[in-house]
Amino acid sequence: MSQFHIAELARRGTVQKGPGSTSQHVAYKIGPAFNFRINTRSAYPLGLPVEFAFVTVLRMNGSTVTKNWNIWQMLDLNGEEQLAVRLNGESLSLEFTFTTLNKTRETAVFPFLPFLFNSQWHNILLKVSKRSVTLFVDCIMVDSQNTPQRGIVNLDGYTLIGKLKDNPVLAVPFELQSMHIDCDVGRPQTCNDLPARTSVRTID
Repeated sequence: MSQFHIAELARRGTVQKGPGSTSQHVAYKIGPAFNFRINTRSAYPLGLPVEFAFVTVLRMNGSTVTKNWNIWQMLDLNGEEQLAVRLNGESLSLEFTFTTLNKTRETAVFPFLPFLFNSQWHNILLKVSKRSVTLFVDCIMVDSQNTPQRGIVNLDGYTLIGKLKDNPVLAVPFELQSMHIDCDVGRPQTCNDLPARTSVRTID
């Protein structure tokens, strides 16, 4: 989130800040007015690691729940998608799209997740390993899928958050509490940012 200067934009009044999932957290209302797009090279000058964990805490509003949109997306200079974490409200699935070593585009689909598509706060964790991707929702493992090895992302492009799949110019409204990339896919996940949970659980 720091790469998109969200906290700074909130201080300027460009982005609205509000309560997060608990009284100890704050969140930011993303979209549809502001364009969250930055140069990939400035955000990730060394590129993405071979293995990483994508972690976010967010809440969709009523209209966003049914949209097919990218939480996080990387495009090349021609607008071709290189990598994306997508919430597909049409099929109630989460999708991870990436480019393989052979330059083909692959998508790992985690289907039938009705418990994710509502207006509650959710913690989403994707552990991206060399040949697999594993999804956790609200600190519970959903599934792990074998994948071809991921290729290197071209840094001469753009990174976006909160955009429609079929029209990356248009942003969708949602609340974002946290979003980060962790180079350690084995680091335990804490779950004290979910209001429905009274204790902290970890995932090895």
